[in-house]
Amino acid sequence: MNLIEVVVAAALFLGACSGAAQMGASSAQAMTKGRLQGQQLEQIEAQFLAAAALLRQVEPSSDLTCDAAAQQLHSQLAASLPPVEAGVVRQLSLVPGSIHLQLTLAGEGGLRRQRLYSPAAAGLCGPVSSWSQEGAHAAL
Repeated sequence: MNLIEVVVAAALFLGACSGAAQMGASSAQAMTKGRLQGQQLEQIEAQFLAAAALLRQVEPSSDLTCDAAAQQLHSQLAASLPPVEAGVVRQLSLVPGSIHLQLTLAGEGGLRRQRLYSPAAAGLCGPVSSWSQEGAHAAL
């Protein structure tokens, strides 16, 4: 073997080692990202399960209007949901123009889930407010 063959062989060997190291690093990075998204998804699911458990504990009432029940449910959920960990953002809001609550949870990398809660569907309210009744008649 002459010197040129040794140099070419060494360059090929170093190139192969470098490519393998880059592939290993990108695989490790992808595994870490997948693990983080899995943990965030578990966090999001735990938040939804906690909200469902609270809905099962709330006593039905026909004394409240659905608007008042939505406000009450909003404050109960805001106070009782467990804190979210880093990387997960929670937003609990009343949907404008309706009696629904919207719980939105978002994680990194475009992970986003939302759920609507209706006090009427859970049996937490009685008569609908006059504003909602007018809107219902207008829709008919």
